[in-house]
Amino acid sequence: MKKFFSILTVTYLVFGVVVFGQSKTTKAFAEKYDDAFTLFFYNNTLKMLNQEGNEEFDELIKDIDKMKFIRVDKKQNKLTDADFKGMVEKYHDEDFEDLMTMSHEGMKVNVYILEEGGVTSGLVLLMSDPESFSVLDIVGAVPLNKLASLISKVQDIN
Repeated sequence: MKKFFSILTVTYLVFGVVVFGQSKTTKAFAEKYDDAFTLFFYNNTLKMLNQEGNEEFDELIKDIDKMKFIRVDKKQNKLTDADFKGMVEKYHDEDFEDLMTMSHEGMKVNVYILEEGGVTSGLVLLMSDPESFSVLDIVGAVPLNKLASLISKVQDIN
């Protein structure tokens, strides 16, 4: 896992300055909490992370164009459930639809989907645990039966 985190950090340092076109809500959240832990990934970057040649990981990322991950400390930034609900409303305003809500390893996860012409063009995962609030904004698609695997990978990012 340390190797994975090291690769993520290097990736962020190399590609973190690239303009990243995600949803307006994610962009506003990132600007508001500009000191948050933030990572950017493009498909090629994700492929570089798979140094072991894990076929399951390749399947997970094959239709992802880019991703942005933001994690904000709740206490430090005084985030509440009302902030969470406000984010949901803003994603709905951008035509994201509720896909699922679940608890996964102590984390509350809400997943929203954006479709264009019946094709998934984006996913947003809002994740909340007692210490932090995270957003994973994905341009592209993830096989829905692989979402739990993706969430587990995101939880491992420290």
